[in-house]
Amino acid sequence: MFTKPYPENETVSLRYGETTAVIRLAGAQLCSFKGPDGREVMWQADPSVWDQHAPVLFPVCGAPKNGEVIIGEKHFEMPKHGFTRSNPLFTVIKKGEDFVDLEFRSNDETLAHYPFEFSFHVIYSLFERGIRTTFLVENLSKDTMPFCVGGHPAFNCPMEPDAFFEDYDVVFEKEESGEVARVPGGGLIDGKEKLPFFRAGRILPLDHREIDTRDSLLFMELNSRAARLVNRNTGKGLTVSFPKMEAMAVWSMGGKQADYICLEPWHGIPASVEESGKFEDKPYVTMLPGGETYVTWYDVVLD
Repeated sequence: MFTKPYPENETVSLRYGETTAVIRLAGAQLCSFKGPDGREVMWQADPSVWDQHAPVLFPVCGAPKNGEVIIGEKHFEMPKHGFTRSNPLFTVIKKGEDFVDLEFRSNDETLAHYPFEFSFHVIYSLFERGIRTTFLVENLSKDTMPFCVGGHPAFNCPMEPDAFFEDYDVVFEKEESGEVARVPGGGLIDGKEKLPFFRAGRILPLDHREIDTRDSLLFMELNSRAARLVNRNTGKGLTVSFPKMEAMAVWSMGGKQADYICLEPWHGIPASVEESGKFEDKPYVTMLPGGETYVTWYDVVLD
């Protein structure tokens, strides 16, 4: 669909003290993140399981209804999670030792799917034991532009020797109901489910027997703006915080017994079976006036 200006595996490296990261330019994906102990926490995109590291989702999160969005009265084909997650047209705008600013701009091909001129920046900045992923969206059109945006980072699980997937919990910052949207087959939202294995109002134990049979666990209407992935035996892990995002998906490829878990902060959610398909009607959608800019971010901090 898009012409490739960068080799598929070209990367840039960042460092802050003993904290390091590697960013793949195609798709602006974080593909390595290590703290002072040298622990690799990012999934290494095994193609036999799932060939991604940390896709960037724009201008939709999840699947649109009927594979399209309606803007005004016109229908536009739109792929699941939008068109940036493996896109080779990101450009390095600025880079320092501990940060990089990558930009993706609208073009003739994006305009066929999304009728707005825009500039979309993904900015990675390191700090001690942490990394911030900033999304900056600038509407270069005159018309108000609807969009959603989110992250899809996949973390090694286990991330320590001699540990297992089932040794880990996802622990929410605040008490939650344990209710998730039901998203059969990764498609449209079709009702809700209260997870029977959610514990103590905050703890989601990881178990392939439960996770792999449900596709994504999409937590909406969250009280929390942070969640911790932690080995309950060692206390080691990481925290994902997302101050301005309203939803978080927890996902691992079904049927693979995969050694990773995605904690995905979303400003937006997939379409539901009941919705109109009109972009402006989507929950959590941002309606950005012409000429204005929106900024949001999420942090990953290592224990």
